[in-house]
Amino acid sequence: MDASSLSSLFGNTFHADQQVRNQTEQKLNALESQPRFLSSVLNFLGQVDSNDGSSLAAAIYFKNSIRKNWKSRSEESSSQISISDQDQIFIKQEILPIMVKAAPNIQSQLQSCLATILSHDFPDNWIEFGPKIYELLNSNDIGSTKIGLIGLLELTQLYRFKPSKNRKPLYEVVSTLFPISLKIIESIIDSDDQNMQLMVKTGIKAFHASIQVDLPPPLMNFDVLGSWGSIFIKIITLNNPPFSPDFDESDLEEFEKLPLTKAKKWAHRSLNRLFNRYGCVYLLSSNSKKYKPFAKTFTENFAPKILQVYLLLISEYSSHKIIISSKSRYLISNFLADGIKDKTMWKLFKPHSLQVITGFIFPQLCYTESDVELWDSSPADYVNKRIDSLDDFNSPVLSAVNLLIDLVVERRSTNLVPTLQFINQILENYKNSPADSRDDRSKDGALCAMSNLSSSIKSKKSPISNSLDKFLIDYVFPEFVSKNKFLRARSLDTFTNYSDVQFSDPQIAVSVFDQVIILLTDPELPVRVYASLAIRPFIENESVKDVVISKLPTIVEQLLLITNQIDSDLVTDVIESLAVSYASQLEPFAVQLCQQLCDSFLRIMNESLNASASINLESSNKSFSELEDMSSKTMAAMGILRTLGTLIINLDSNTNTVLSIEQVVYPIIKFVLDNRIVDLYEESFEIIDCCTFNLKQISPSAYELFGSIYNSFMDSGIDFIEDMLPSLDNYISFGLENFMSNQELRQRVYLIIEMVMKSDRVGESGRISGCKLIESVILNTMSYNNMNPGSPINIDDLVAQFLALANNYLGIADNFPRTNPFLIYLLELVLNSLQYNPDLTVKALTEFGSINSILELIVTKKNLFKLCHDKRVYILGTCNLIQAVTSNTNTPNSIYHNFVNGIPLFMKAVLECVKGYPEALKARSDLEKLYNKEYNADDLDDADNYDSDPGSDYEDEDPNNEFDQAVSGFDENSASKSNSNAGISDDISDNELHSDDDYDFNGYGDDDDDIDELEEDLYFESPIDNVNVYLVITKSLEFMKSTNSSQFDSMISQLSPQEQQLLVQVSEQSRVAQ
Repeated sequence: MDASSLSSLFGNTFHADQQVRNQTEQKLNALESQPRFLSSVLNFLGQVDSNDGSSLAAAIYFKNSIRKNWKSRSEESSSQISISDQDQIFIKQEILPIMVKAAPNIQSQLQSCLATILSHDFPDNWIEFGPKIYELLNSNDIGSTKIGLIGLLELTQLYRFKPSKNRKPLYEVVSTLFPISLKIIESIIDSDDQNMQLMVKTGIKAFHASIQVDLPPPLMNFDVLGSWGSIFIKIITLNNPPFSPDFDESDLEEFEKLPLTKAKKWAHRSLNRLFNRYGCVYLLSSNSKKYKPFAKTFTENFAPKILQVYLLLISEYSSHKIIISSKSRYLISNFLADGIKDKTMWKLFKPHSLQVITGFIFPQLCYTESDVELWDSSPADYVNKRIDSLDDFNSPVLSAVNLLIDLVVERRSTNLVPTLQFINQILENYKNSPADSRDDRSKDGALCAMSNLSSSIKSKKSPISNSLDKFLIDYVFPEFVSKNKFLRARSLDTFTNYSDVQFSDPQIAVSVFDQVIILLTDPELPVRVYASLAIRPFIENESVKDVVISKLPTIVEQLLLITNQIDSDLVTDVIESLAVSYASQLEPFAVQLCQQLCDSFLRIMNESLNASASINLESSNKSFSELEDMSSKTMAAMGILRTLGTLIINLDSNTNTVLSIEQVVYPIIKFVLDNRIVDLYEESFEIIDCCTFNLKQISPSAYELFGSIYNSFMDSGIDFIEDMLPSLDNYISFGLENFMSNQELRQRVYLIIEMVMKSDRVGESGRISGCKLIESVILNTMSYNNMNPGSPINIDDLVAQFLALANNYLGIADNFPRTNPFLIYLLELVLNSLQYNPDLTVKALTEFGSINSILELIVTKKNLFKLCHDKRVYILGTCNLIQAVTSNTNTPNSIYHNFVNGIPLFMKAVLECVKGYPEALKARSDLEKLYNKEYNADDLDDADNYDSDPGSDYEDEDPNNEFDQAVSGFDENSASKSNSNAGISDDISDNELHSDDDYDFNGYGDDDDDIDELEEDLYFESPIDNVNVYLVITKSLEFMKSTNSSQFDSMISQLSPQEQQLLVQVSEQSRVAQ
């Protein structure tokens, strides 16, 4: 296709007629797969006389095609369209020469293409790239040299984060091309031409990229490094604009955009990286000790020169001689913060520390004209950018604050007192000056410094720690009524940082609280936000609790108004704290509170989704500010959901209120799920969990929501199964009858479980969630059937399917669980199935051909069952199997005949399991007390002598009785030592049975048991929580004795004396329970 046709074609991509644009897009899609088309587009881009608009459109199209479809020959193409070999050859041959001829805006698009091609083809499939860059750098043509530096940059960027073992090609580049690059920079560094300055920036940026992971060997030569260092220092000090009172924020923004300013930034970054990564012994990581000799020399000979230049810049900046860009100030502060930690550097810096604090750091703490303009033009943006910003990591103010903190903390003896004296002088001058001549900005900076140094100032080592009440009364509280909005905001922030200071007069706290409440209605939004944050310290302050309760409606009303005006989770966090501490007082207007929070949520998320849709239309043009705005909205929405969840949790005693709240909050949860806003899944499912658990029922609103839960799960929700689990468990536990009787709901529950157990998108921890859902179905069904014997629920079909899922792992050696927790849950799946229907379970496992190996696992892995619930499951399932075997002994062709000889082993395993039951109960009881903060220090120190609380939940299972004493001397190996030749099945030979000491199945011997264990979950509730295991064992024995006394006698004879004594104690304990 010729240039004229291409110009017309790409010109139509921004035609006013939508139909023309659509037709053009269709034509481009058709042409994309045609050989030589991309080559024609690239050739077109090199024609400088082509129309600018169509050329840019063509360049963007070319870039996107390369990014999407370029694959090296060694790679398998996953895209439907692949770039032909002839096109790839032509593009690699011509892209650099065409970049030389192309306009700058086209060059930037093609530079992105270079990065893509290099990532796939260099070095193996583009070995000529390096020589081409060498040729361009050595050219006498400035345009060629510029493209050579761009190519060098992309080459170093390619290796920026690759491990040292893969960086040999980079070392060759540094050795051969960096010396040429250095000479180019030296020859053009003094030029005022912005194109030349841009080339300087490109060359320095390439140097910076080369030193990210390691220091290339050629740069460890101090002669070479010294030449680069001289360039960096020269750039940093070159042409800094003189200070002028008329130099405003807009001038600074323009200054920041200049190529020379950007070159200065990369020079700073390079020097900082050399120092903090390789050049300072104190800062060397454990993996970088090989640089210790280099660091010693660098700190002694190079770092002092960097420090000297930085201090010179600070001096000139402080004395209003020059302007320094915000990025340079940020990077200078970072270097100094690292440097003061090193003894050698600190000695050099120490004489200048106070000057740096007063002349460099302090002015940056004061509010600026830029702050005033932002506040006045958009108070909400001021809140998001100055109070709750997500991009502070690049802020010169934050880096100055961090430097101040480091100076005071790391070098306290030198800096704390002089800093406090400086701050005090400013505060006193302000206090003693006439109102019309006070320096509000200086006081703002002084209070900012005090806020950020609060930890050091409040410590016992601080010389003013005992007089901070006076500081607040004299310098902070008066500014609550200041005419200056910045001082009102700053005073609130300062008070929040010193809110734990005690006053001799309790009335002062009440008075401060009243002032904060007044400021909640301040005309200025940022002041109201700071006032909201100042509420938090009063929430748990007993001295003002009655006053807080009296003002609670006003507080919540104002906080909700503020929440609806900003996209931040700061204020919702305060509401959440109120919900925790004042739930009963909030209850009368809890529904209204939730409704207003939901309204704010929908506003924020609709704005976020609209912004996201807009950005996605031009994904390549996403700006950081746009992404940050979306992130802040997501964080704000997350804060609202957390607050709703906290409120619901604390309203658990009022069913009607929670039912009303469900109708309010479930629509926004549905909004989250239907729009697949996965960042909010965790908080959304926590709300569902809170509502359904508090109600102990599934309301119509909850049933309606389940469709969205299911659809989101089947789409992408499986990645969040662990977040979804509590809610899904509640649906089963409290809605069992509907879920098991409604075929659609029943099938959806199974499909969720099946996907979790089979999908390769989850690991074993995720599959445990599937096992837990299976357990919920089985145990809740059994509980329901026990309470409704006349109309039982039949889940035989589901149990058979569940067993098949378990057999995929337990019955197939290649899939055997790698972790103990997953193994435990799979075995519990089988044990719960035995409890539900042993006939069905044994038949299914027999058909799978895995019955013997699984029963062997149950016996030999009994010691894995250490927690209370696990032991109950083990005992219930195994005892039910014993009863099934006993009752079918005399039945012709019974499936249980093969397991008669295994009864003694099953009983030994049960006794071994129950032996540790008192200890498990005590451990759980201790954990509950620890969680509830009922332990004191002495309790913790003497935990071994701690007695179980007789009023605990285990009244029928007191672990500190004779039973506990009886089992304490029980030989742990007695079960395997006594009659170990008895088989579980007649089909299992003696030598196939293993004791606990030597059993190892795919690496799962007892030595592995402690590697990864389950932990007690105090929030977990189960239908078998109140089961008394001693009674279960006793009834199994009684059943066995009455059904088949000879078999019972045979089993008893095979138990050791200790085991028989244990049976006696179990029987006695069961009588206590009855």
